[in-house]
Amino acid sequence: MQNPSGHQTGKAEKQLLDMLHERLRKIEGDAQTKAGEIELIKQKIRELLPSVDTGKALPYKKTLSGRIQVLHLNYTRSQTDEPIETEIDYLKFFARTVAELGLRLEILTNGKSRQDIEEELAKDEYEALEYTITESQFPVWKWAEDSVEYLENGRVAIPYQFNDKLLEWAMTEGRRHRWQGKIDQENLEEALREDHLWIPLGIRVNASKMGWELECAASTAEQDVAHIRAYIEGGNMITGEDATGKPVIVVGKDAIAATAYIYQLNDNDVRRIICEDFGLESIEQVICIEQPGQFHLDMGMLFIGNGVVIVNDSSAMLKDAIEMAEIVPCLTTQKMAAKLKLQYQLEEEATKDLKAAGIEVRREKLEQDVLYNFFNGEFVEGKDGFNYYITNGGPQEHEERFKTLMVKEWKVVKKVIFSPKEATHKSLQERGGVGCRIKGTNK
Repeated sequence: MQNPSGHQTGKAEKQLLDMLHERLRKIEGDAQTKAGEIELIKQKIRELLPSVDTGKALPYKKTLSGRIQVLHLNYTRSQTDEPIETEIDYLKFFARTVAELGLRLEILTNGKSRQDIEEELAKDEYEALEYTITESQFPVWKWAEDSVEYLENGRVAIPYQFNDKLLEWAMTEGRRHRWQGKIDQENLEEALREDHLWIPLGIRVNASKMGWELECAASTAEQDVAHIRAYIEGGNMITGEDATGKPVIVVGKDAIAATAYIYQLNDNDVRRIICEDFGLESIEQVICIEQPGQFHLDMGMLFIGNGVVIVNDSSAMLKDAIEMAEIVPCLTTQKMAAKLKLQYQLEEEATKDLKAAGIEVRREKLEQDVLYNFFNGEFVEGKDGFNYYITNGGPQEHEERFKTLMVKEWKVVKKVIFSPKEATHKSLQERGGVGCRIKGTNK
C-alpha cells in the first residue's frame, strides 16, 4: 500500500493527483474509452499513495484507558484581531478545570492573541495552573481536535492536504452510494447538494489549511511531524479498546469512502492504510461505521471504554416530527421529519456496524442540535487518580440525567464537568463543542 518511490505527497504529486482525477472523470462516461485506459489512470492514482511516516504508533485513546493528563487548546482572536467573548470564556473554563484537576494545559496561539492569554492567566485564581504557550507564525484554528493526532511515540500526525473540490466530490459520492433508500430520492439529492442544511461534510480541516500550519508549528518546536494518509478529521476517528483490551479505532464511513475514491482503492485497502499508519495488527481493529446522523462521530456517539459505545437515539424526536407533519402538513414540518428520518436511519446503521464488530452498544438521547450535546467531550485523569469527563453544558434537567448515567448507572467517572451554558450554545451553533476545542495526551 506504499508509494514505491518512498516520497511523501508534495505540491507536484498533489497537482498530478488532481490532473489524473480530472482525466478519469472525463473518460469514465465515454462509451468509446477502453477499459484498459481507465485502469491505467487508476493505477497511476494508486501509485501516488504516500509511504508510511508515522512510526506505526497509536493515537492517544479517547476512552478512560487513555489516562489523559494534558489538554491541548487552540486560542485565537477574530479575523479583525479583536478578542471574542466566547473564546475568552472557554479559555477561562479550561484553565480553571485544568487547575482544579491538576492537569497541564498546552496552548497554541498567534499574534496578539497571546496577550489575552497572558493577561487572563496572570490572575491569582490560576496560581496552581501548569501551562505552556506556543506561538504560531500563522493563523490558528480553534478546533484543536480535528486537525492533528498526537501519537504515543511522540510524533505529531496531520492529514494530507487535498484539492477541496476533489475531497468534497469524493465524500459526497460515498454518501450517495451508502444513503440510497434511507429517504426519498428528492430529499436525498437535496441532502447531498445542501449538506450544510442536513448533515455537513466533514472537510473543514482541509478547507482551513490548518494541517500545514500545524506542521510548521511542530517543526519549529522540533517535534517529529508525520502524516495520516487517509483523510480523517480528528472528530471522525475514536481510538479505544474492545472488551478484551485490544486496541481498536472507530472511523466514520465518510472518511473511508473519501479516501477510497481519492486513491482508487476499496474500503479494506483503506483499513489497511489505517492499520499501517497506526501499527494495528489486523484490519478488524479498524471499525468502519456509518456517520451517526452527524458529520463527526464525536457529535453522535461516546466510547466509554472496554468495548462499550453509547450511540444517540433520536427515535422519540422522529416520532414527534412525523406526528407534527401529519397534524400540520407543510413544507417545514415535512422537511423536519425527513431530516430526522435520515438521522435516525444513520444512527441505526452505525449501531449495526458497531455490533457487527463485537462492540456493545447502548442507546441514549444525549444531544439535541444546539441545545445540548454530551457525546462531545474529553475523558481525563485527575491528580487524585480518579476519572472525569469534561463536556458541553446544557439545560439543568438534561445535565442531571447525564450525570446520573455517567456516575451512578455506568460508573464511568467520579464527576462530569460542564462548560458554561451561554458559551456552549454559541459554540454548538458553530457545529463544535468542548470535545472539538481540546485534544488530550498523557505526557
